[in-house]
Amino acid sequence: MADSSKKDYQKLKNDLEKYQNWPSEYIYKFIIVNETKKKEELLSKFDLNLCKLTLKESSNKSYLSITIVKFMKNPDEVIAKYLDISKIDGIISL
Repeated sequence: MADSSKKDYQKLKNDLEKYQNWPSEYIYKFIIVNETKKKEELLSKFDLNLCKLTLKESSNKSYLSITIVKFMKNPDEVIAKYLDISKIDGIISL
């Protein structure tokens, strides 16, 4: 992992510890190319029975916005999920 990514995740962890009570619901937002394979790859990283899921296509239907709300134990669990998802090629995490 690049040093800049480590710093970004450390900042996120600090902010989550400072501004949010844990355990808590956490909102993940992603943008991916609107392809079934990419969508399934991302969604497979979550137990969808335990999440609230919202999908929205871009106006030209080229991209897909995915919002997942999941109950998380702590900031470390949030960061671990981001690290796992970052392995998906072409994903944008917001």
